[in-house]
Formats: sequence, structure tokens, C-alpha cells
Amino acid sequence: MFSQICGMKQIFSILFLAIIITGCSSKLYESNWKKPETKSSAFRFFHSDSKIRYNIENDEKNVYFSFDVMDQLTVQKILTTGLRLFIDGTGKNKQKDELQFPVYSDKVPISELQEYGDRYDQSIQLGKSTLDQMIPSDGYLKFDGETVQIFNRMEKKGTTVTLEFDSTRSLVYRAIIPLKAINAAGNIISLGIETGGYEMPGNGQAISQADVTQASQGVTAGDRAMGRGNDDPYGVNTPSGSSAATMAMRNSNTYSKFADPIRFWLKVKLSDNSSSLP
Repeated sequence: MFSQICGMKQIFSILFLAIIITGCSSKLYESNWKKPETKSSAFRFFHSDSKIRYNIENDEKNVYFSFDVMDQLTVQKILTTGLRLFIDGTGKNKQKDELQFPVYSDKVPISELQEYGDRYDQSIQLGKSTLDQMIPSDGYLKFDGETVQIFNRMEKKGTTVTLEFDSTRSLVYRAIIPLKAINAAGNIISLGIETGGYEMPGNGQAISQADVTQASQGVTAGDRAMGRGNDDPYGVNTPSGSSAATMAMRNSNTYSKFADPIRFWLKVKLSDNSSSLP
């Protein structure tokens, strides 16, 4: 008995140490120096779960965070449940200050998943201007205990957020946040992304029309318009959006995967101008 107890203690000690090591070994992302003449830069990083491609830059005044995403399920979560961009100047992943756009909702009825998909498949064939009409217009800026309303493409307290579809039908997000608002303690900050989730129906049942799309139907018109269904080693243009959202809801286990929020944090080392000089 004594030896069994000792053995269990050793196992728990190893597990505890592994958790500590994992928590301390989070990846540090390098911000690039933002050059005045550069309007937009390539998305250098990729979050595989959400299929979001993103980039972080800074200059002496601002932090520039941007991303694009083509996966319809992620686009849908952003537009229907909202998006929170947390900014922590201590680099400790604290949810104190945030840029909330579109307005965040903790839980949205799961029926909106299919309702939005139907509307999206129609709009995507009509071009960028029609898609842009699906983007909410307002959100909130919450810094230092103060909350103010913000609007798409309009500067507020030095902060600007722009959300639009580009010519490839990707949803593009760009935020400019003043360094003085972040109150960075050093050159390490953290940024957090969070959407809301979808509220599951009672008794683990999917919505009544969840089986209308079968796997044999292949790629929809919306998929083709976005270039999905072709070989794509990076998983950006895979047919996991559009009709795949409905296919996934045919059973409650897969259904819950699509209902869960998107959440991830980035620890970022800010750049100084000297590191970008030739």
C-alpha cells in the first residue's frame, strides 16, 4: 500500500511539473516594425482551429493587429456572436481592456447558424458590397474602466477598427490601438481573441432541418464562389464552411464543435525601430 501511494505521488508530481512547463513555454510572437509607406502587410501567422491568418506590427505610437479568414463558420461566429480583442500591457493574458467589435454575445441561438448560412450563400455570389452589408456597424471600446461606443472605420480615442470583405470574399479585420492606451509595462504584451458561442437546443437535438444537406451533395455555389473545395495544404479554403455547417449538425457531438466559442491568446514582443534597420 505504501509503495502504491508513493507511486501515485510521483505520477501527480510529474503531471504537475508538465503543466507548469507547458504554461511557461507559450510561444512568443515577434511584432514587425510598421513602416509609414506600407498600407498592408502579409499575414505571417495562422491559427489552425479557427483558420484565422493574422499579423502584428507596431511603430512608436500604435500596435496594428490584423487578420483575415475565409472559413464561413468562423466568419459567422464573428458576425453573429461578436468579437473581443483583449489587450494586456503586462503580457499576462488579463481580460481588462478590450476592443469589442462586433458587439459580443455570450450565447446566440443555434438557429442563427443555419439562417446566416442561407443568407451568406446568397450574398457571396453578389459581390463585396452585398457581403459588407452583413457586417454590424458598432461596438465598444473598454479601456481603464471607461466604456465608449465605436463604429466601423471611425477613429475613437486614437483607436480604429475596420471590418470588411475583400475581393476574395475573405473577412478582413484591422485594429489600430495607441501604445499609450495599452500602458505596456515593457516590450511584452498579450492579445486575446474571443467570440461568443451558439446555444444548443434542448435534449441534445439538432435543429429540425439539420439533415437537409448530405455529404454527397459536394461543394455549393457559395463554396465555388470562394474557391473552396480545391487542394489547399493550409486549410484556408477547404469546404468546411457553407453547407458543411449544416452537415456537421447532423449529430450532437459534431454539432457542439461548431457551437463552441473561438478563444486564443498571443504573447507578443514589440519591435523597436533599431531591429528593423538594415
